[in-house]
Amino acid sequence: MELYDINRAALIISPSQTLLKWAISEQPSLAEEIDLDDPSDLSTVYLLPDFEGIEDADEWIEDNFLPILETLLEEWIPDDNWPERLEFRHLEKYAEYSFSNVVIDTVDPSYDEA
Repeated sequence: MELYDINRAALIISPSQTLLKWAISEQPSLAEEIDLDDPSDLSTVYLLPDFEGIEDADEWIEDNFLPILETLLEEWIPDDNWPERLEFRHLEKYAEYSFSNVVIDTVDPSYDEA
C-alpha cells in the first residue's frame, strides 16, 4: 500500500459531553449506547482546504460553522429544541473540535479517474 498526502486539512468534530447529556435527556435510551467518557467513536471528519496556518483554519471555522453545527445537532437533538439563533458559541459548547494539517489518503490517486 502506498500513502498519498492530499494537501488538505481535516476538521475532527466530536459531540461534547454537554451535547450528549442533552441528547440523553431527550432520549434516555441513548444512555446505554453512549460512553460519555470517550465519545471519540462519535466523531466526524470534514476535509477542508489546505491552510497556511492554524489561524486560517480558525477563521474558516468561524465563517463556516453553521452547516457543521446543524449537522451535529440534527444527529442528536430534534430541531424544535435547538437554540432559536445558532451562533459560533454553540459550536464551542456542543462540540469538541481539532484540526489536522496532514491528511493521508490510502487509496490510489487514480481512484478519481475510474
